[in-house]
Amino acid sequence: MISLARLLPLLLALSLMLGGCGAAMKQRIEACKTGDWTQIGRTDGLDGAPPTFADRKDFCDDHGDDKKPAAADAGARYTAGWEQGNREMWSAVGAIDGAKGLQSQHAARAAGDEVRKRKTPLNQAAYDEGWLKGNSQYWEDIGKSEGTEGRPLTQKEASRSRAAAAQLRFDEAAYTNGWHAGNRAFWHEAGLTDARNGTPDSRFRDRAAAARDAGVQVQEEVYRGAWNAEIVNYWRNLGAQDAVSGKEFGVRGKEARQKGLKVFESEYRQAWERRLSEHWRQAGLEDGYGKPFMLEERMASAARDGVFVIPSTRDIYTKAWEEQNAKYCVPDNAFERGRANTGMAVEVCRAELRNQLKRAYVSGQDFEVAAAKRAQALSDVNDLEGRLYDANRRLGRLERDTRAAQDAKDRAVNEESKKQDRRREQERRELIDYIRRLEWQLDEARRWVERHDMQMQRLRREIY
Repeated sequence: MISLARLLPLLLALSLMLGGCGAAMKQRIEACKTGDWTQIGRTDGLDGAPPTFADRKDFCDDHGDDKKPAAADAGARYTAGWEQGNREMWSAVGAIDGAKGLQSQHAARAAGDEVRKRKTPLNQAAYDEGWLKGNSQYWEDIGKSEGTEGRPLTQKEASRSRAAAAQLRFDEAAYTNGWHAGNRAFWHEAGLTDARNGTPDSRFRDRAAAARDAGVQVQEEVYRGAWNAEIVNYWRNLGAQDAVSGKEFGVRGKEARQKGLKVFESEYRQAWERRLSEHWRQAGLEDGYGKPFMLEERMASAARDGVFVIPSTRDIYTKAWEEQNAKYCVPDNAFERGRANTGMAVEVCRAELRNQLKRAYVSGQDFEVAAAKRAQALSDVNDLEGRLYDANRRLGRLERDTRAAQDAKDRAVNEESKKQDRRREQERRELIDYIRRLEWQLDEARRWVERHDMQMQRLRREIY
């Protein structure tokens, strides 16, 4: 199959053909402003449009730069650009069809709805040229795939037969080029695989014999180049692995020599020691954040844990432990741990810091208590504001109803109307008293929010 990297520009060209308005208006206007009539024509050709210089000139007269009228040869440059774009478009379409390994689809393309709708001028020569390139790429990719799988070059005869049966073109040169590239990749991967698995390069003799029996071309130089490059990484990876699994070079070197494997002792030891340095640093970092200095215990259990003590172990662990301990033993951390109530191992910190850290931890706990009280006070404020709003609305409605009743022209003045007036007045007074109580309660709740705010700020400040 045609590679994605080669297919993308072809797909772009095809999308221009089928997309109708694929060329952005902004690009057209910019081309008008620069007076690039070759590009304007090429854009139309790529877009599958017929040549329309007159329309484009009118468009540029409306959107272009008034100070840059069309040059005398604008029409000729437009036509040349359009021919280039049309040729590129049809070549790209042909390349996409050819890459599918099918027969030419030019007739179907020419009769397509989009071509008829847009009145796209045909260009079979460009299509055929692109189709041949795409088809060659198709056979090259097949050859490369079969070469990479370790198949012999004679496999091309099977591909030739399949193509003939389907009345398709077979590109022997493209297939052969692809196969040689695949065959090289096959031997390169074989060298890498053997080296990664710690297999001696003497294995090449067996691989070569099997390949010759199968009629596959042998590329010893490629195999050995890949093996030699990767075997160094094998020893590095092995050193890093052994460092934390209780193994060292003595055993590995003996095993390697017994099976005839090339040894890279220096690279192994460097990786082995580097991995142990990472291990002891990580141990120090892990212990340093809230745990006591446990180097002696870790060193004593190193053999049981499958790791080794190296000359720099003490320095590496100590430096990492002190680095993390310094981050752990700060008032801010104690304060936050107090807030979260997660505990604080102040005993691992320097003696002169412990009292301050204890105070900071307690302050963090008190901060959370104050924060909860503030949240409750704020909830009370919101509740009282809502109730006060409702009460004022009820009072306003009651006063409007009272005025409306008193101002009514047909209002009867009798004992019943007087009772109603007294009831409304009583309700109004009760609402006013209720509103005053709510306002007092609201002021008090707001003061509590402020008090808790001030307490939280004080607790935060006093940790230092």
